[in-house]
Amino acid sequence: MVYEKCCVGGCNTTRETHRLFRFPRNDNLRNLWMAFIVPTNPQLIVLSKEQLLNKRVCEKHFDVFHFGNEGRRLGYSYPSLLTDNEIAHGVPLTATGWDVTTEHNYCKEQNEDDFTEAVLVVRKC
Repeated sequence: MVYEKCCVGGCNTTRETHRLFRFPRNDNLRNLWMAFIVPTNPQLIVLSKEQLLNKRVCEKHFDVFHFGNEGRRLGYSYPSLLTDNEIAHGVPLTATGWDVTTEHNYCKEQNEDDFTEAVLVVRKC
């Protein structure tokens, strides 16, 4: 029996227990989805656009802000809950190694090596 299942690595969710969403047709949004999902499932990187459009991601990987009042997934949403801990809390968690004592230490003298490139994700509310 062929059945649809979530393509996020380590997730075995099927349509039987949760809603599954197709990859978006919009190239930019699909690339954002890939940025989050490929680290969990590197096999996705070799798929064509048409093949990706047939893959599914379950609702467990979207935080509550990605759904409207009626429970429908918003068009600009993206899967950001990838670990069991993130799914349990319902929000993306900070990366390991992040330290509040150094992250917000504004009195510390900065040098050029202290700065790294960061990605800012903006979501519409």
